[in-house]
Amino acid sequence: MAGSERICVGAIGGAFGVKGEVRLKSFCADPAAIADYAPLYSEDGKREFDLVLTGILNNGLSARMSGITTREQAEAARGIRLFAD
Repeated sequence: MAGSERICVGAIGGAFGVKGEVRLKSFCADPAAIADYAPLYSEDGKREFDLVLTGILNNGLSARMSGITTREQAEAARGIRLFAD
């Protein structure tokens, strides 16, 4: 973990589809720029996510994230705020 403070760049909004993709809310000025900040971290720093954007949705993006491979895991991750160094 880097010594710098982390900033919140987005949040997981729940599952998208059945193959573990997530709905992603980006707080970046250019929403797709969230991928440039990967790896992203949970607020407590215990989880780290690599991120691949897979599409644009009405209220955000769809993405594949490391460690989330099923719809159930994606739903369980709903509400996790994502932080970048």
